[in-house]
Amino acid sequence: MQLRSKILSLAIAASMAGSAMASGFTPLAFISASGVEVMESLNLPEERVPENRVIYEVFVRNFSPEGNFKGVEAQIPRLRDLGVDVIWLMPIYKLGDVGRWGPYSSPYAIKNYTQIDPDNGTEQDLRDLIKTIHDNGMEVWFDWVGNHTAMDNVWVESHPEFYTKQENGDFVHPFNGVWKDVYELDRDSEAMQDEMVKAMQYWVDNFDIDGYRCDYASGPSPELWKKTSERVLKNGKRIAWLAEDSSKPSLVSNGYFDYNYCWDFQEHALKGFARSENPDLAALRAACELLNHRGLTEGESKEPLADDAMPYDGRSRMVYIMNHDVIQDQGGSEDIVYGKYVKPLTVLQFTVYGMPLIYNGQEIQYKSGGRVSVAEQTPIDWSNPDMEMNDLIKTLVKLKHTQPALRTGAQNGKLTSLKTTADDAVYAYTRTLDDNDVVVMLNFSDKAQQFKVADLPQGEFVDALTGTKKKFSAKEKFSLPALDAAVFVRTR
Repeated sequence: MQLRSKILSLAIAASMAGSAMASGFTPLAFISASGVEVMESLNLPEERVPENRVIYEVFVRNFSPEGNFKGVEAQIPRLRDLGVDVIWLMPIYKLGDVGRWGPYSSPYAIKNYTQIDPDNGTEQDLRDLIKTIHDNGMEVWFDWVGNHTAMDNVWVESHPEFYTKQENGDFVHPFNGVWKDVYELDRDSEAMQDEMVKAMQYWVDNFDIDGYRCDYASGPSPELWKKTSERVLKNGKRIAWLAEDSSKPSLVSNGYFDYNYCWDFQEHALKGFARSENPDLAALRAACELLNHRGLTEGESKEPLADDAMPYDGRSRMVYIMNHDVIQDQGGSEDIVYGKYVKPLTVLQFTVYGMPLIYNGQEIQYKSGGRVSVAEQTPIDWSNPDMEMNDLIKTLVKLKHTQPALRTGAQNGKLTSLKTTADDAVYAYTRTLDDNDVVVMLNFSDKAQQFKVADLPQGEFVDALTGTKKKFSAKEKFSLPALDAAVFVRTR
């Protein structure tokens, strides 16, 4: 482990140094550990389609010591090797200074929608980064804020009619005045919507981006998203759309967005399980079944008068255990939010449903030490990486790309919970699509478990995480260490 960590540190340092070198620079490769070696030995055909995308969220300010585009560009080959399909850049636009609530401006307080914040670098730096992303076979999605702007946004002076006003004419802070560094836009202003469409098209035309993640998507009028999804085109074709929302499934079912957040699944099912004094494994099973079968979470916010029982049928959602909001609002990084359950919940995240998200250092289990706001600068410490977590995530991404059963969207691998002789400690399930089966076993107990599993698919399987081979039968016994996982894929 120490040797791998040292070599990974050297690889990252080399890749960072490479940002000043020619674009042909290739960083040192990570040393493969067991899971990666198992997947490579199987020599499985890999296919990347919208149904099995993996997205990586980058907070430019905190991703590298440099805190800029060059610091991100240096690590793009590493993210390619991790298996990432999409790089989501948190807002890179020029930020406001008025009313900021931390030592730095929030990236969601935009001063100018068509200018780059100078702290991130130059236009050429951004073009270099996007070219490197594309050259490495990945898409780049920008982050868009359509509900509000910085208090010193250029529109405040040039287009005050774009904003919501109080009766006395004062501008409005969103959320009943809670967000003090921004002004709320008038959601029904068609002129504002048209200007926003132009601004979004600007980045597609001039910087060749591939999609948008849209902040607080339930805030603006749905008419805005209808316009953007129809009019913001790349070479005449639709780009990708991700909504930060779980309250308006129609934004997805209407086709305005391709994905939205599984917000309640993370906050209630996953975090709720991990932080409970008496974790309810039966409730977690039920939540996973509901999510996979209908794309929903029990108790999830719903639109008034919504009557679509299957709003996500044939579509997908983003599943995550970590993002910038979790670190800011739920106490810190995954070691704090999920404690000892990080490994089994990470495996669940990648195998239960949807498009998995990796956030800013999650692959090395970056530890924030506590709550970190987006108005701070806290660069990731890449010098002491968790290679076990890196290997696990790299293996899970490879599984996502090679196992059709793990797809979600137009093709969805059905989840079936399996009965075990240790149901109070182990959650086992299959994902199945056509003749492809993946069998997942998660031990949420502090003790090693030995158990049998009913209704297993027949055939010969191998655990992609360890290389353990099994010929499944009703008599087969399984063993899992405490708080560990197995993911079996078919070999025959």
